[in-house]
Amino acid sequence: MRESMSIWFFAGVLFLIYGVIITAIGFWELANPPAHPPVLFNLHPSIWWGGMMAIAGLVYTIRFWPRVRR
Repeated sequence: MRESMSIWFFAGVLFLIYGVIITAIGFWELANPPAHPPVLFNLHPSIWWGGMMAIAGLVYTIRFWPRVRR
């Protein structure tokens, strides 16, 4: 019998997916900088924010992974 799945598991998966996408876009922007970069572009916020989201998503995904009851 399976335990009911927590909504936090799905939130973790979404955070993980969004974090990976945002980080990938940040690295793409790093390799191909825009012609007119924003003021704080040199801080690379998309890489930091995406990385933090991916780590948080990984923590939540592992913490709330559905377990099988026996």
